[in-house]
Amino acid sequence: MKQTIITALLALIAHCVFAAAPDSLKKDLEDYDYLVSFVEKNYAPFEAIMQKGYKREYKSMKKQIRVQLRKGESDLEKATTDYAMWFYRQFDRHIGVMTEAFGMAQGNNINEAFLKMDSTLATLGPDDVKYAPKPISCKVDSLTWLIRVPSCHPDFRERTINALQQFDESNCVNLIIDVRGNDGGGDTVWHGYYDMLYDHPGKPSASWFRNTPENLKRWQYIVESGQSDDEYNRNFIKECESSKKKFVKWGETSSDTGRKPTTRIRRAAVLIDCMTASAGESIVDFVKNHSDRAKVYGKCNTIGCNLTGNCWDKVVLPNSKIGVWYATTVDSGFYEKDFSEGVGIVPDVIIPLSMPRKLTDNIDEWVLWVAEEMKKA
Repeated sequence: MKQTIITALLALIAHCVFAAAPDSLKKDLEDYDYLVSFVEKNYAPFEAIMQKGYKREYKSMKKQIRVQLRKGESDLEKATTDYAMWFYRQFDRHIGVMTEAFGMAQGNNINEAFLKMDSTLATLGPDDVKYAPKPISCKVDSLTWLIRVPSCHPDFRERTINALQQFDESNCVNLIIDVRGNDGGGDTVWHGYYDMLYDHPGKPSASWFRNTPENLKRWQYIVESGQSDDEYNRNFIKECESSKKKFVKWGETSSDTGRKPTTRIRRAAVLIDCMTASAGESIVDFVKNHSDRAKVYGKCNTIGCNLTGNCWDKVVLPNSKIGVWYATTVDSGFYEKDFSEGVGIVPDVIIPLSMPRKLTDNIDEWVLWVAEEMKKA
């Protein structure tokens, strides 16, 4: 009885404090609570993260951020940034809020990763390093061809397919696929590459859609807007609508369908950096799972979007109208991932060189080093 009375009094006090708060603060708290509730109900990796033993840390984090916001020690932009960055830094880069603060936090995260790769960058000025990868398809030496793919966006698709044809017409037997700086786009860029690099079946992997009304709106919008008006998506929507399951399997569970090993390539390498993301990671994932002739080279992990996908960036908080993006699907590999290694894909071979001071449409020192290493294999 006493406990019930105490609980009721505390609730009353909290209500009175909230009622006395300025209207702007009330709206900020409403938005923060909306964000937390939305993520917990719709963000695909959320349940997996909680199952991995982060429940207590998560509860403490979200409570602390709310207390700081309520006390005026933080504003909404910082609160939403801090909340999303807890997931972003530790587990998945397919989550975030559309604020200047979050953009700065992302930039700082990439800068930290670059400094881990090469600490001398901190002493160099902006004019000393030009790191802006551009598309390139050319011969490195008599055995090796280089294809640099800095993006998987639609504008690069035809160029990337043509580059593979140029390699086919060359006398080179070794191929370097450079995805440094590749921030993603569409996986279709890599379809021809998968066939060429395939050696064996990989571990089956399923993508699971978190089946909520909010997430389902994304697929309905894709079909209704004509972005992907195909039978598969229409059937998938029907399956989700009729299913009571929290997660519904989406996409193929394997990349082996119809593929057979080829002999066109003797050795292959995929070059990565801390900005290789999303669809840019797809070729890295494929090589890890299906190729014996290819290795992943770099100095750090990829950015870490490879185990989640299908982001939706049109959710807005009710008062501030701040946009939120998050993953609606999670790969089965996410449940097995050891996050003590950090997010992203770990390179097979660490390149023992400093960061290139110039990376545009040139053949840099990393490419030359990898070309020599492939000859030794």
